[in-house]
Amino acid sequence: MNNLLVTIALVLLATTAHAQYRCVENGRTTLTDRPCASEQGQSNPQPQGKPNNVIGEVTNSAYATTTGGWRGQAQYQANVGGTIAQEAHAVVQMIIEIDPQGKILGSSPENGCKLKGLATPGVISTIANLDVTFYECAYTGFNRRMSGTLSINSAQKHAQLTLNAISVGVGKVAGTFDIRATLRR
Repeated sequence: MNNLLVTIALVLLATTAHAQYRCVENGRTTLTDRPCASEQGQSNPQPQGKPNNVIGEVTNSAYATTTGGWRGQAQYQANVGGTIAQEAHAVVQMIIEIDPQGKILGSSPENGCKLKGLATPGVISTIANLDVTFYECAYTGFNRRMSGTLSINSAQKHAQLTLNAISVGVGKVAGTFDIRATLRR
């Protein structure tokens, strides 16, 4: 009987000695001689190297710099004389392009707005300071120079655009003009 128990123990030890795969599933680590379930059935495996989901690292070069093309929904708002201008409010598609020398061109075709200006480097490569002029907007109050930032969140793969302008002066009605957008490559 003792010989039988020793034989079974040796067989169990011998089979676990050939384990080649260390699998972690639901926080539990197991050793096995077969590929992990998460590796099976992958028709297009990821290249070996740095994983694409590392938090805090810019692993996707498309979101490492503000230069290039950006597109997404933008919200236009204006407050003139202390009253929200309903005719100015729009949520429309915006497209902007920032070239490596800092030139910005863009548009929001649905409300007629076009823009051009300059981007200057921010404190880090994922932030740009913007100085742009809007023209041909359906709501003429947006036809003005605005400033703000384009700030990339590389972990979530998007950028936040914030632009604003204030209009004040003797004999003028004060106004604030605000454009915000979430943009992607």
